[in-house]
Amino acid sequence: MHANAGENVSVTTAPGPGHHFAPATQAWFASSFAAPTAAQEGAWASIASGEHTLVVAPTGSGKTLAAFLWSIDHLLGEPVPERSQRCRVLYVSPLKALAVDIERNLRSPLVGIANEAARLGLGLPELTVGLRTGDTPAAERRRLATTPPDILITTPESLFLLLTSKARESLASVQTVIIDEVHAVAATKRGAHLALSLERLDALLATPAQRIGLSATVRPVEAIAGFMCPAKPARIVAPPSLKQWDLRIQVPVEDMADIGASTGEVSGSAAGAEARTSIWPHIDEQLVDIIDAHTSTLIFVNSRRLAERTTARINEIAVERGHPAGVVARAHHGSVSREQRSIIEEDLKAGRLPAVVATSSLELGIDMGAIDIVVQLETPPSVASGLQRVGRAGHQVGAVSRGVVFPKFRGDLVTCAVVVEGMLRGEIEDLRIPANPLDVLAQQIVAAVAMDD
Repeated sequence: MHANAGENVSVTTAPGPGHHFAPATQAWFASSFAAPTAAQEGAWASIASGEHTLVVAPTGSGKTLAAFLWSIDHLLGEPVPERSQRCRVLYVSPLKALAVDIERNLRSPLVGIANEAARLGLGLPELTVGLRTGDTPAAERRRLATTPPDILITTPESLFLLLTSKARESLASVQTVIIDEVHAVAATKRGAHLALSLERLDALLATPAQRIGLSATVRPVEAIAGFMCPAKPARIVAPPSLKQWDLRIQVPVEDMADIGASTGEVSGSAAGAEARTSIWPHIDEQLVDIIDAHTSTLIFVNSRRLAERTTARINEIAVERGHPAGVVARAHHGSVSREQRSIIEEDLKAGRLPAVVATSSLELGIDMGAIDIVVQLETPPSVASGLQRVGRAGHQVGAVSRGVVFPKFRGDLVTCAVVVEGMLRGEIEDLRIPANPLDVLAQQIVAAVAMDD
């Protein structure tokens, strides 16, 4: 297989992770998975060539594991460097919650490969993982700077702070940079900021780090490849998508033009205000029906206020129905504390919480466990966002992602139909990268001047 930079790489799957990996890594993978996905095979072939690589594939295709498994295997095959030069893999996540989730899920391959090495009688060094975000305590930040981990997980903002402090010396031995959810930042000034931070990082290194970008389906792919690696566009691994979707639009009443006539339901103040019809009681009741019919349900709304209101109504109806759990749903959004968000995520994963009502806070690739169905109240913000959200269900390789969209009014029904049709056809919107954001440039220049002559 040969490909030029920026050219799509097509691959065929094989029964195992291939000859690129050490025996312990191959043994763990074979015991954990039936076979690599097309995205994983393509990623490993491209990364092995030494090229910068952009892997574009739907949610649940194993992109993140592909990047980390290669990095782990490579680190295990190297001599252990001195303490100040241990940090050789840098993972950048657009979300603190996603960074925490990755740090947690990295334990599985690390422990699994170590167990296989012990079984095979192989001696392997113990790899360390560190997490540096805005929530990291000051004492832990100092420890990470003086005793760098082999793999450092961080966010774009924390990377900028690291580069603008003495702690940047701990990054001087980085060999590989994994940039997750590239599509989520490329179209924003956060992306421009990250792009400059990555160039500042390379300026610290004896040899520029190999960049591995991970993205959900995005258009145009070439723009993301150029954004990730401006000097020489990354090689693109974008195998044909085999993702299966089960989507439906559920109209909560018989006639959206005359809700009162079709249902007889009215709402209004007890003080004598003019009675008015409302679609919300019907949506709320049907949401509880969906939650009762599934083990785990993820409900997306487009505002924090609606998340809180919907959660309260769902729990009220559950109590009225005599639900044994009482509280069946929790709200998850940016105003919820980090500690509470972590509890909610863990409760949903463990099956203790039947449903979560979220804003875009759970849209990206956080591993939420086995989500049965995703519900979207009103039209998703975009086709790409709708696919990302429904992709939370059936997150496993080969699983069907099931989603239900509830329109709130007649005009919303029209846009729901258009967006859902676009989702089924994969017709996502073109991504536009900001051109020359001078405020970002100014901030990075001030940071660079503060650190160097």
